[in-house]
Amino acid sequence: MGKKVVILAGGGGASKTSLLVAWIAAQMAGSDIDADLVRLADVDCAALARFDLADAGVERLLRLVEEAHGVVVATPIYKASFAGVVKLALDILPQFGLAGKAVLPVATAGSLAHALALDYSLRPVLQSMAARHIVQSTVVTEADWICSETGPSLVDKTQDMLLRAVEHFTFALDSRMEVAQLGAPRVLIEQSRVA
Repeated sequence: MGKKVVILAGGGGASKTSLLVAWIAAQMAGSDIDADLVRLADVDCAALARFDLADAGVERLLRLVEEAHGVVVATPIYKASFAGVVKLALDILPQFGLAGKAVLPVATAGSLAHALALDYSLRPVLQSMAARHIVQSTVVTEADWICSETGPSLVDKTQDMLLRAVEHFTFALDSRMEVAQLGAPRVLIEQSRVA
């Protein structure tokens, strides 16, 4: 049985974040990963803000995250932080809703001036929710896109960078002992080898 992944997409419509999410999902296609996409723009924001657990979109979000082995969190960077709809979605999850899960944080931003926004604002939230392993944050800037008649596409070096991030995330989904302890203090890893 394949690993379940849920992709929480903070960008709406034909945004660069949506294009980035589509690229990531395409890399997972054909593998043993079963990826579900939740476009947060399609979830009722008022229901998220009210913590309305009976709302169909909210219920689906909660169920998919609970069942997932891993979560991709994709967000545009607005005003030096991640999108508010992403915060609403994370807020409605249980306090330890990411326990035992691998997480891949990715973002789109105007420039590298926002490259640390994920590490300073999103990573602490994910860590507080007990994510087992958070893959290195990846930010895609305007310079990482080529615009053509068919629309924007990622430049080769950016595709390589993202492919490495997806590979690390896929590896982190593995349940073998040495992988399951990714991010654990070194002492715990050494103790498990002795035991």
